[in-house]
Amino acid sequence: MPRTPPRLPLLASCLTLLLAAQAGLASAQQSAQQPAPPQSAQNQAPPKLERVEPGSDVPASNIPSRQRTQITETRDGGQVTEVEVKSSGSHYYMKPNNPPGNAVPGSVTGNTIRAPQWKVGEFDLTGKRRAANAAGTNVPTTADAPPPPPPPADK
Repeated sequence: MPRTPPRLPLLASCLTLLLAAQAGLASAQQSAQQPAPPQSAQNQAPPKLERVEPGSDVPASNIPSRQRTQITETRDGGQVTEVEVKSSGSHYYMKPNNPPGNAVPGSVTGNTIRAPQWKVGEFDLTGKRRAANAAGTNVPTTADAPPPPPPPADK
């Protein structure tokens, strides 16, 4: 019994697919040559419009406007160096993380994500606050002090 090469069934299936594709291409060319039937008058009429009830066009959810959000960008040579965001009581800064020159992206030093920074406290190293107060100490003035407690009642 002669031995058949293992590629023969594969070659036969490829030949069958090629012939089927040619037959499909020939039928597609014949259908393209036939003119399309004219559309009927019913397909050319516009669709029937439905009446909209008053009040049904109100959106289901209201998205509040962001009028309170202020974004200020600081640029140096065309690149953003700092973004200041003031949004409804929150005030923070976003700065780009400039990795070192040879840092591999995805490594610890090549990470481009940087967390926002909030201004928590501010120190006065120039002494402007102390100079504004005559005594030189940060004591509340009499207008800022609460009234004294009432005297105790005698029995």
